[in-house]
Amino acid sequence: MHKKLIKIYADFVSYHPLLILALMLIVSYFAFSLASEIEMETAGYEDLLPEDIEVISAMNYVTEEFGGADSVLIVLESSPRNTNSNEIRDVRDPRLLEYMNLLQERAILVDNVESASSASDILKSLNNGHIPKSINTAKNLSLQTNRLESYISSDYSIALIRLRVTDITDTKEIEELEKDLNNAISEILRPPGISVRLSGEKIQMSVMMRLIQPDMQKTSRISLISILVILFFLFRSIKHGIIPLMTIIFGVLWSMGFMGFIGMNLSSMTSGVISMIMGIGIDFGIQTVTRFRQEIAHNVPKRAMSITLSNVFMPMATTTLAALIGFRAMSLGELTIMSDLGTIMSYGVAACFLAAVTVIPALLVIFEFGNNKNIKYGVD
Repeated sequence: MHKKLIKIYADFVSYHPLLILALMLIVSYFAFSLASEIEMETAGYEDLLPEDIEVISAMNYVTEEFGGADSVLIVLESSPRNTNSNEIRDVRDPRLLEYMNLLQERAILVDNVESASSASDILKSLNNGHIPKSINTAKNLSLQTNRLESYISSDYSIALIRLRVTDITDTKEIEELEKDLNNAISEILRPPGISVRLSGEKIQMSVMMRLIQPDMQKTSRISLISILVILFFLFRSIKHGIIPLMTIIFGVLWSMGFMGFIGMNLSSMTSGVISMIMGIGIDFGIQTVTRFRQEIAHNVPKRAMSITLSNVFMPMATTTLAALIGFRAMSLGELTIMSDLGTIMSYGVAACFLAAVTVIPALLVIFEFGNNKNIKYGVD
């Protein structure tokens, strides 16, 4: 029964290539629109572990009761350039303490910043609410407490301003936070001999997200070029070298479109999945093209494609099913990241299979149609 259904499908695709290609292009148009809605998300420990793990449950409870928050650090480092200058060499210098105080007051005005603290606060509290006027006074006060250890390095060359920020995960909000804090830093004249930079988990996430997009493009481009070189070497034909690539191009597009449709986004942990889909999905295109090249030697294009699909459909469908079972099995583990990877890979492999039995046959028939040397074989 299934052989008969496959034969009917193979004949339909083989004898209506323009219709099939047109339908697939329409699907691709909508997939492209949906894929553009996919966003890159930051990934924390709570995204890697299931919610019913005790530590994650406790963290979620604390977040609900007290409000989620994280830290951003403003790092102030003494970096004098001249030996005999008035540049700051000890971060307890009153000029730097005053600068820290001004920077705190400005940073607290930035959206998503809840509070700010630094060594300046501690020394003020020890000096009747005033910033010490001399470095000797600051040094003496620093000896009266060990609270400065969280804000000043042991060699007094680095000081921190700790900013408590809301628990934001949206990439655009994190990038906006980084931009606003950098603007705040640039607005206040810093004392000589001091360098200022941002650090902390949120800032690291922002930098990582900026690097992911170029890396994704680079790895995808390298994968595509490498596969193309292998195909040219295998088929020794420009036409038959390029057509199999359509399997992964359409497959990746359709899988990303489906992800956009269901509202699933990529994260820093799953950003490399496209290259993985390409590496697996190209096999479907190679199988279809290889069998078609064998059949076209004895049949006209449409009949050759009908025979090709009738013979490769079940093997490719079986391979797809086995891959789907394997990828879905990844969701049986505790780690959420493995489940996400398996899910995206499942979408990609299924989409590549669909492309291999729709777009590839249509393109092969269209490009081979009218090839006079084949007309003497078989009946169209």
